[in-house]
Amino acid sequence: MIVFIFYHYFLVIYSNILHLFCHILMIGGFMLLAHKDIYCGVFESSIVRGNLTKSDLRTVDCFELELFHSSGGVSHINGEKYPTAYGMLLCAKPGQIRRSDFPVKCSFIRIFENESTPKNLKEILLSLPNCTYIKKQTDIESLLALLSNLASLFTTTTVKISNEVLINSLFYDILHRILNILEGTENSHSSNHINHIAFKAYEYINENLSSDCSLKTLAKAVNVSSNYLQSIFTKSFGISPYKYCVIKRIEKAKKMISVGSKSMLEISLELGFCSQSHFNKTFKEITGITPTEYRNKRFDL
Repeated sequence: MIVFIFYHYFLVIYSNILHLFCHILMIGGFMLLAHKDIYCGVFESSIVRGNLTKSDLRTVDCFELELFHSSGGVSHINGEKYPTAYGMLLCAKPGQIRRSDFPVKCSFIRIFENESTPKNLKEILLSLPNCTYIKKQTDIESLLALLSNLASLFTTTTVKISNEVLINSLFYDILHRILNILEGTENSHSSNHINHIAFKAYEYINENLSSDCSLKTLAKAVNVSSNYLQSIFTKSFGISPYKYCVIKRIEKAKKMISVGSKSMLEISLELGFCSQSHFNKTFKEITGITPTEYRNKRFDL
């Protein structure tokens, strides 16, 4: 009886501490929320895509970490080809262009960037190489086990607050292990050292999508020449500042269209396009369809 009472009070205290811990984390903006900020699972092309031999070309709109279970396919990022293999770690970033040749099977984590995403986390994710072939069997097995545990917490659309903490703990454990592996890995492709000035420009674009984000304005904001910024930004992110800005504006436009409270003209002007026709043209260049077609498609679902 005494043991039962002690156990009961232990659970109550533990629950209160856990809720307080989560509350502090969320106030500070450090808690990644399941389905909103982070998602994890397993992708197997033969199950999800059937007999298709390749995926469509697409623009990456979040941070995508993938650890492959087997060989046989090819991943393409910004024109570079990465043959899949057991233990291949892929790290795609927002704004990159990618597609896959099937078959592929991988465990994946998606980190959706927003205003509350910690700056240091973004810097780490941006600095990861596009592709690394992990050599040690034990490293691969431990990462796959952690990814499997993490994916098991996303089997429902709602996640208990205790599991939110576990999700964050597992994710940062995985990220810590990846960083340790990369420190001792010489065969990583595209070693992405992010220049701090380029990162400042990256942050400026994300915080000022509705304002002037021309190369001249960006260069002035980070106190360097336009040519230098163009060079270091493209080298760091694999995409020009202008192209990145356009992609981010179209991403935001999609969200605004989905809400449905504003006209296309209002959206185009709010996102810094000089006219609705310019917005329509740019939207179709990026997505393959017009804003109106996108809206109709969304509301027909």
